[in-house]
Formats: sequence, C-alpha cells, structure tokens
Amino acid sequence: MKYILFTSFLGLVSFFGTSAEQPLYKECSKCSSIEQFEVAAKAESKLNKPLNVYVMNLDKGNIEKFKVSKVISGYRTIPGGGEPDGNGGKVPDRKIPIYSVSTTSYGVEQNVLNTFYALSSAKNSLKNSLAEMEADVVPTSIANSAWDLVGASSVQNSVSDHYNQYNGVLDKVVNLTNIAGQLSGIVEIDKVMIEVSFNDKSTAIFSLYAIINGKLIWDFEHGTDVDNNMIEPSLSTTRAEQYVFEKGGASVFSDFYDAATRAGVTFIGSSGSTGRVTCVNKGIGKYICTYTR
Repeated sequence: MKYILFTSFLGLVSFFGTSAEQPLYKECSKCSSIEQFEVAAKAESKLNKPLNVYVMNLDKGNIEKFKVSKVISGYRTIPGGGEPDGNGGKVPDRKIPIYSVSTTSYGVEQNVLNTFYALSSAKNSLKNSLAEMEADVVPTSIANSAWDLVGASSVQNSVSDHYNQYNGVLDKVVNLTNIAGQLSGIVEIDKVMIEVSFNDKSTAIFSLYAIINGKLIWDFEHGTDVDNNMIEPSLSTTRAEQYVFEKGGASVFSDFYDAATRAGVTFIGSSGSTGRVTCVNKGIGKYICTYTR
C-alpha cells in the first residue's frame, strides 16, 4: 500500500513502501555541475544506512543518481582540560566521532527518467502560470501595501482568495503531485512560491500551503517595501529594529504605523511622519517606536 504525506505542501511528499530504506528524490533548483549534485546527495546521508538519492533540477531537466553511505571512520579527542566537574573530580576527555561520507554515481533507470521528464515539464508549466499570477498587482480594494498584511489574517486570506481566480494553477499543482506519486520512494519538491506586488511598489512572498475543498491556500511568508524594510506576518515586539521611510514617504509610513498599532506598539511620533523609525523593547509590554528625522 502507498501512503502520501504532506508535511509542508509540496515541500515534502513521502511514499512509503515495504523496504527499510526508500530511495529519495530531491529537487535542487540551484544544482548545475556534477559536484553540486553530489554535494546535495551527500547532505541526505544517514549513518550506516546506504541510500539511493536522485537529485533533480526540474527547471533545467537534469537528474543524477547516487548511492550515499555514511560511516564512522575514527574518533578525535577533546581534552577535558583538567577543570573540576562539580562532583570532586575532573572533566574527562571526550571522544567525538569522525564521519566519512562516500558517493557512487549510477545511471538513472529509463522508467525513472520518463517520470522525471514528465515531472520537469509539469513544474515548468506551473511556473509559467505562476508568472501570469505574479503580473497581476493586488487590487487596492484588498490591500494598498504589503504592510496591510501584517497582523491581519483577513487581508492575507483576501489576497489568497484573489489569486484563486487562476483556476489553471490548481490543475497544474494537482498534475505535478500526481506525477510525483508515480515515483516509488520519498519525493522532496521545493515549495511553490509566488511574489505579488502592491500599488505602493511593495512586494510579498506567499507559499502554497494546501488545497482545501478545491481551493489553493497561500501562506504569507514575508515582504519588502520600497525602502527595503523587511515585512513579517506579525510585527516583532521583542527585538530592536530600525525602519527607513525615505522613498516611500508619508504614505508608506502610515501603512507601517497602522501595522505597528495592530501589534499594540506604543508609538512616539505622527502617522504622517517620514524618515527613520527606531523600535526598542523596553520590557514586558513596552515596545516603543520613536520617529526621528
């Protein structure tokens, strides 16, 4: 029996069979040289468990197969230094294992190649449809800025719903997963991501999380405004941050101000201000943002 497990949608698709170690099919969109494919395969090695790893660049239609083995080749000693151990004795020396990882390259079986080429074609077809989505700027009736997404799940969901009008994307995602299901083993495919734009020139990255009742569910990952300020799903009130509002001006500052107030931030300054804003944690429940020119 074959089971399919989605841990993060299209991030990890697992197919379990009966053998102890299933082959792994891993996407590596940055791999081009054989050395890069080999490094990607080595990263999946398991101690004393030889593993067949297929490394795939779906964008370019390249695939390499390796058998990866990891063993302990020796030990190195870390001296205890003679420091007291707190129990009347001395800290003992420690032995740390030294691991050796080896790879053997193999030719890819024809049936795997056939499925891989179909998977590569499906991935590139999906990318073309995603590019059409990305060209569609978020309507101002939904959100004027990526700052409007911060701490506002309803706005995030509205953006997700807006892009669900592209029905062809759903079909291509389903096709991609169906083809992946033809590979016997564990299949790791990069998460599907889109970068959407807003009227104020800010952008936001969304990742595909799931399909529920025939609808794509997109998660807001992070964004960037015109001044390159990082925009997170929720405004952090634990670490010091400095924001710059020079290119964006008063309008973008106002969007940031609204996001800050949704997070319960104490703000010293005016929502019509521009320039720089410094935010500092002053203790529990005391996160203060100060406007400075």
